Amino acid sequence: MLPSVEDWLSASWADYRRRWLPLMTVLSVGGLATAFAVLLPLAPAALASFSGAVPPWLAWGAAFLVSLLAGLLLSTWAQAAALLAATRDAGVSDSLAEGWRRTPAFAWVLSLAMLAAGGGLVLLVVPGLILGALLFFAPYSQMSGEGSGMTAVELSFARARPHLAAVSGRLALIAAIVWLPSWIPWVGWLIGPLWAPVGLVACGRLADDLKALSPAPELPRLGGAVAALSAVLILATCATGWAAARAGAAMSEAFASGAVTLPDAETAQSMLAVLQGRGTEDDARRSTTFVLTLSSTSMGGR
Repeated sequence: MLPSVEDWLSASWADYRRRWLPLMTVLSVGGLATAFAVLLPLAPAALASFSGAVPPWLAWGAAFLVSLLAGLLLSTWAQAAALLAATRDAGVSDSLAEGWRRTPAFAWVLSLAMLAAGGGLVLLVVPGLILGALLFFAPYSQMSGEGSGMTAVELSFARARPHLAAVSGRLALIAAIVWLPSWIPWVGWLIGPLWAPVGLVACGRLADDLKALSPAPELPRLGGAVAALSAVLILATCATGWAAARAGAAMSEAFASGAVTLPDAETAQSMLAVLQGRGTEDDARRSTTFVLTLSSTSMGGR
């Protein structure tokens, strides 16, 4: 049986106090390195573009691609290092170095868990929430050295399944605790970044509690299920993008042909008032009429 909520929170708080400084240092270094890597390619792109050395589309396109890849790589490294700093009493340099070494494996197990949970969200949301709780601890299993890839995913599933209700409740509780400072007027945005890492520590403690209950659980075979859920998510994403592209093309044609025009000043003011929650019945009726006209024109153009 899992420790009581009080014992879990008390132990998590003790861990957080003990690890706060190295954890915050790791988070700061990782965040600054990621921001620097994302912004650095933009400077040579601007220089090459304004000097005429290369076409602007090529300079900025290459810069944004490099920025994207660098941001993904370094943000993943920052997450891996932060998870290590949150779950063990190690120094900053050790966490950063070990996080870098394990970044590819961490990225892979995180991708597997997110693809599976995302596919579940497509299937009426609830399966995704359940899978999110069951697979939440896969990165913790991977970073602890117990297993990587699908083995870490299966370990998380096997350990969390017998305690699904308790695990889900505790994850929801820690999410609420992490978000508490954001509800404080004026200073919440300052306190939040200093307080949020307690969630990493508490989840690490919960992962350790589940491991203590099931040190060597019988692992289910989840490869086929994860692959199927990943395919569902990818197909849904592609279908959504295709539908959005068609709708955008139809809307562009409608505007170009004059079948639909931009709202006049009165209609625009009514729509703004409705969005701000202070619109009258006339504002709501005028806005609804315009939106329905826009929608029917777009659907008719398909």
